[in-house]
Amino acid sequence: MRTRRILLNALSLTKGGGRSYVRNVLRELGRDSRGFEFTVVAAAGQISRQEAGGLDLVELSFGTSASSLSVLRRVLYEQAGLPLRARNYDLLYCLGDLSPIVGWTPTVVALRNPNIYDHRFYDNIRLRLMNALVRISVRRARRVVFPSRAAADLIAERVSIPDDRIRVVPHGISTEAFGGYAGDRNRGGEYPRYVFLPAALERHKNMEVLIRSLAHVADPELQVWIAGGDETDPRYGAELKTLARRTGVEDRVRFLGPVPYERILCLFRESVALVFPSWLETFGHPLLEAMVAETPIIASDIPPFREISGDAALYFPPDDPVHLARAIDRVLMQHDDTKTRIVRGRDRAEDLSWRHSVDRLCEVFEDALTGG
Repeated sequence: MRTRRILLNALSLTKGGGRSYVRNVLRELGRDSRGFEFTVVAAAGQISRQEAGGLDLVELSFGTSASSLSVLRRVLYEQAGLPLRARNYDLLYCLGDLSPIVGWTPTVVALRNPNIYDHRFYDNIRLRLMNALVRISVRRARRVVFPSRAAADLIAERVSIPDDRIRVVPHGISTEAFGGYAGDRNRGGEYPRYVFLPAALERHKNMEVLIRSLAHVADPELQVWIAGGDETDPRYGAELKTLARRTGVEDRVRFLGPVPYERILCLFRESVALVFPSWLETFGHPLLEAMVAETPIIASDIPPFREISGDAALYFPPDDPVHLARAIDRVLMQHDDTKTRIVRGRDRAEDLSWRHSVDRLCEVFEDALTGG
């Protein structure tokens, strides 16, 4: 029987959570292709040969990645050139919301960027164009993949996707994704006590509530450490720093900037808790990272976070810094309850591995190829 060939379109995923998703999926497929033959197409310099996991990698150059002209060239190629390339494959999987409007190859597309579908925090021509392209292109997709049921419920209602095409495939986690880690938590005085948030400085991440909560926590020396860059929205980064200064907690808030992924687990384990205050997410990978790191979780009370963390987290209204402060105090003072939630999180993480995630993804591929 001929091995079926699948083209993985990673052109739209260039940084942040999207790039992390690609890297982890490719690593798992490189370990076990589940009987398929995969080729990855990506923008030049965005995925290394090592990150491709031994799969065939086709790199295309569109110019400087940050320029508007480069983005336009990439989108045009995705709509005109990619369908022609995909004719040589049995299936096209588009990992980053956008897929060709026309084409001859059965297509599966993953929808995972919430700002394309909800413009409360960012509303510009680019996002509106992407929204329009998704609405048109998703009509010809055989299957549409979401990382959570909450994401499917939100986006499918706005984009009008038939229920029989929807598939939920949660992301996974693995200590291998951190580059390996050995040793126990070390609080021997090397670091101050801090709560941790690994996220880019973007408005839907709701970092204001975290900074404001410092004025209400019981520990007057507790710090906030944020690991993420402000390339997407430099103005928001400046606003956060101004807020910290205006509320008198400037010396208790550390903006670490982009941090190598290999260091993230260590930062988790040295922190007293992950605080994930977002207004809008389709999944929330830091929740799984915290579970693996055995770090307490405090999350905003939104449906995707409830779906992923269940009873392994404490929740707070995303607009309430006092409620958040009380949750932080509970983590620090109620040790037995905190340990119980850590154990629950560790157990949940065992069921959310990248192996299981890619198993389910390949089942979607099989379904799209045979079910029509």
